[in-house]
Amino acid sequence: MPTRRELLGGLTVAAAATACLPAPKKSGSASVAPAATDDDTALEPIVSNEDFYRVSINSYVPDAAWLAAWTLTLSDDDGNVVVLTLDELRALGGSEQERTLSCIGSGSGVTSGNAMWTARRLDDIFEDVGFAPDERLQWLRFYAADGFYTDLPRSDLANGLALAWGMNGVDLPANHGAPLRALVPARYGMKNPKWIERIEVVETFALGFWETRGWSQDAEYLVASWFKEPGYGAAVTTEGTWVKGLAFAGERGISRVEVSTDNGTTWADAEITYEGGAGVWTLWRFHFVPLFAGSYTLRVRATSADGEVQQQLEDYDADLDGLEAWDQLLLQVE
Repeated sequence: MPTRRELLGGLTVAAAATACLPAPKKSGSASVAPAATDDDTALEPIVSNEDFYRVSINSYVPDAAWLAAWTLTLSDDDGNVVVLTLDELRALGGSEQERTLSCIGSGSGVTSGNAMWTARRLDDIFEDVGFAPDERLQWLRFYAADGFYTDLPRSDLANGLALAWGMNGVDLPANHGAPLRALVPARYGMKNPKWIERIEVVETFALGFWETRGWSQDAEYLVASWFKEPGYGAAVTTEGTWVKGLAFAGERGISRVEVSTDNGTTWADAEITYEGGAGVWTLWRFHFVPLFAGSYTLRVRATSADGEVQQQLEDYDADLDGLEAWDQLLLQVE
């Protein structure tokens, strides 16, 4: 059976040259990178639907006929079944919520995104439609139209697990999971299925699509931070440049971001430009003024709001549970 890393080469990924894996930053010539400008404009917190990253297990995109006939089936091990159309779901009412999603295999900020979603909590939907599975059934099993499936603990309902049918003020786009996708607090994107067709409440746990290939069942967000601008290998003058990026720790939020200009020996605080809070990324910037010409490797680390400092523990995610490492940025000072 192929591993997820082997399969990732065939996945659909937007805005990235490779799939959801750490970028090979040390390869290639840094001289081809564009020059950095001393632009202090803060990064925008909301990513457009067109630029929001996409990772899928295959090339599936729903067609108009499937979307028109779509329904959501809720069922349980005791034979209870509720079938809902999209209009019926929308009639229950949804609210706007800002949430960040990030790929578990990401070694850069490319496969992370933040959007405003129109969604309703799944426990509220259950109550709305009178679907009340027995308490002994402690697993939620999601099935998606692209063949994806995964199990989540029923306790995620109380944590705010929601179903979304809107993204940044419009209907959920087809390539982002239309008509319905999950937003699962505290868990990497691999546990947030798209194109949901059926949700079963079951007694017995089973491994999901990625989990059978060795990836984490819990898939809980680690403390992470990344450089966003300028690009790796960018040319900088001795007058300096603004370095910008993002940090994320799931529901815990971020309290601090630090940048090192000497490869992790000493650290200086970055300025927080957007404090997203629980479930939303934090954006930051740092004014780098080099002392002399040459090559510099900058590092970034974040601290979660509950006090966990991001560590440099691995160069490769051998445990398939998220990369625990400091992102790095090479700058060429001329």
